Amino acid sequence: MLKVIVDTNIFVAGYLSKTKDGYPAMILELWRTGCFTLVMSPQMLEELIAKLIEKKIPTSHLEDLVTTLATIALYIPGAYQTCRLDDINVSDNKFLAAAYESSADYIVSYDTKSLLPLKHFYGTQILRPELFVRQFINRAKQ
Repeated sequence: MLKVIVDTNIFVAGYLSKTKDGYPAMILELWRTGCFTLVMSPQMLEELIAKLIEKKIPTSHLEDLVTTLATIALYIPGAYQTCRLDDINVSDNKFLAAAYESSADYIVSYDTKSLLPLKHFYGTQILRPELFVRQFINRAKQ
């Protein structure tokens, strides 16, 4: 099964989406229905929860999300750190470290400054949400 890291910006956009038509919402639905394994580290979960708290998500929804993540995500220890790359925002290193630690197939992100320009990191392909969904659908058709 594919292992995918979903950047916090995609996760929050999908979680807060009022419709299921947007790519972030589609990605979360693909995960929830078992189409791929979501990779989650303590550092990524901490950032995700902090962002959702900023967006004033009720505690009960956060508890449900954490329970769902604990049940169906691949939770890794987050023991690795990547070297700081010159053009990478320090806060994005957690996604690269998680990709390395889990041997993830994809990182999905909107980050055009740090992550997307890399395109690949130790065998992990880094894609925008729309490209990931298209690639995922094409793969399913084969």
